[in-house]
Amino acid sequence: MKKILPFLLILFMNAQAEVIDAVAIDVEGEAITTLEIQAVQEKMKMSRQSAVEALIRDRLEKSALKKANITVSDEEVQAKIQAIASARGMSQFQMRDILAKKGLSWDNYIKQLTIEIKKEHFFREHIMSTITPPSEDELRDYYEAHKEKFSSTPQQMSLVVYLAPTVEKLKEAIANPMRPVEGVQKRNVLASSSEMPPQLFGLISKTAINSFTPPVQTPKGVIAYYVKSKGNQSEVGFEVVRNAVANRWMQEQRVQAGQDFFNKLKSSAKIHAVSR
Repeated sequence: MKKILPFLLILFMNAQAEVIDAVAIDVEGEAITTLEIQAVQEKMKMSRQSAVEALIRDRLEKSALKKANITVSDEEVQAKIQAIASARGMSQFQMRDILAKKGLSWDNYIKQLTIEIKKEHFFREHIMSTITPPSEDELRDYYEAHKEKFSSTPQQMSLVVYLAPTVEKLKEAIANPMRPVEGVQKRNVLASSSEMPPQLFGLISKTAINSFTPPVQTPKGVIAYYVKSKGNQSEVGFEVVRNAVANRWMQEQRVQAGQDFFNKLKSSAKIHAVSR
């Protein structure tokens, strides 16, 4: 009896482990386990239903990527890593160190990043193409319906653009603004907030006058903006803010197109709960 009892305990513990991490939902043959659902709930601070929806969407997106046969080169992944590191003002070695401290392996990070790049390709090729550009009347109607969001004139900003091949070169130029630094280009520009991408406008808005923005990695190199002045805002009409209206309209259409595509995938997918 003494020999049988430990064996029975092991069987019981294994059975309990299987129940704890049991398959809860099957999505097109891909499993979602109870532990995954719990992990997403805790990490994202969301309800169980929201966590389930997020995981179903993840499985459907991965299935769509696989069917589309989208490939990403090692060079593109490396460029993305460099862009992320540069935008945060750190080296890849520092990124590895931070990820390791958070318990994330570099290989898993690369795998996840590769999936995200594939999603970007898929979105451009299969979802963005479904969005029809708006007519002038549609933009005017949108402006009238959301006038409070465009009630001020664009800000005219005076900037100095620093373009460098590396973050190190950029930092050297910033530290010595009066001395030319090899490989670094500087250009004075007057820019309107209505013509800027929302991310750039947000970046400059958060930057104090006579200060530099954080570095931003671009296909042409690493860029930072020295903010000389920002100008004031006043009340205006549609013609002045047309570009801002078009940008906001497009952002909303992108979100809606993505949701519509997910709903279409979900409606035709084989999804069922797994009972044990």
